[in-house]
Amino acid sequence: MTEEQVHSLKEEGYLPEGRQVEKLTTTHISWVLLCKDRVYKIKKPIALSFLDFSTLELRKFYSEEELRLNQRLCKDIYLSVLPIHQGSGGWRIGEGEGPVMDYALEMRRLDNSCEMDVLLAKGEVGTKDMDHVLKVLVPFHQKAEVMKNKVTSDALFKDFADLRQIQGFIMDTLGPEAEKRLLDSIAMVKDFLEEKSALLLKRDQEGFVRDGHGDLHSGNIFLLEEPVLFDCIEFNPHFRQIDLLNELAFFTMELEFAGRRDLSDYFIAGYNGLFPVMRNAEEEALYLFYKLYRANVRVKVNAIQCQGAESEEERQEHLALFKAYFQLFSSYSSRLTT
Repeated sequence: MTEEQVHSLKEEGYLPEGRQVEKLTTTHISWVLLCKDRVYKIKKPIALSFLDFSTLELRKFYSEEELRLNQRLCKDIYLSVLPIHQGSGGWRIGEGEGPVMDYALEMRRLDNSCEMDVLLAKGEVGTKDMDHVLKVLVPFHQKAEVMKNKVTSDALFKDFADLRQIQGFIMDTLGPEAEKRLLDSIAMVKDFLEEKSALLLKRDQEGFVRDGHGDLHSGNIFLLEEPVLFDCIEFNPHFRQIDLLNELAFFTMELEFAGRRDLSDYFIAGYNGLFPVMRNAEEEALYLFYKLYRANVRVKVNAIQCQGAESEEERQEHLALFKAYFQLFSSYSSRLTT
């Protein structure tokens, strides 16, 4: 579908049980129709370096993958994949006349005020919430499919060194000292990963690389009576089939970014007590690397979004996040060097 067609669906289309769209939101890869009790997510017909939704068949496949993968953690939230028809009566989600033009992932809508990132900003997240997340996450990880030959030092370095694509932006925005810090970090990580290649192989053989969530951070968790961990990565298994320390590092890095190092330390200690994945000083260093790796991604994403912002307000928002994540990135890099 095109953006114009999605707007027509929003304004004039028929949704299951006559639902009305309250709001249309857009991400860089999807359109999301928000109704009172349902959410309908439609993938954009795009191809990027890390995903391909360019054909109807691919969008159907990845919508079904998103349903399948997320039902591992929240079956009652992810409900079905529905066809989108364009017939004589106009646009329609669900069964109907006319050709299938696209597909929508149907989800139950939850209260956004219960998202962990919202509650973190209010200072309303504590250790009991960490305990509740652990009760969901640890069994999920323990049961997750073990993957082999998915994590190598070369692949991790390639991901990390991709930060060079914003080298010019770092120079222009933060100056030559920050640019040097970037290049020094890349060189340091190259040496670190070469040194840890045997450890990475050992962890692979021991079953610590699993088909996990891939995008585990506070914005993808609802703190309900039983926490809901949603929106795992479906579009590229490379980002989901990872070392469990990498998965955990994303969550704890974001807690530290929010100023809650106490919760980060509490969470990783609690997880490790239930499911030991970090057993010695060498693996602690690897965990620190993965936090640096995750901060790297946030730096890059916010730099790119800053450069592509459609308004000055949006640009300033991503610029502030870019600068804050770069500061955290630099902190992790310095700690890994010492």
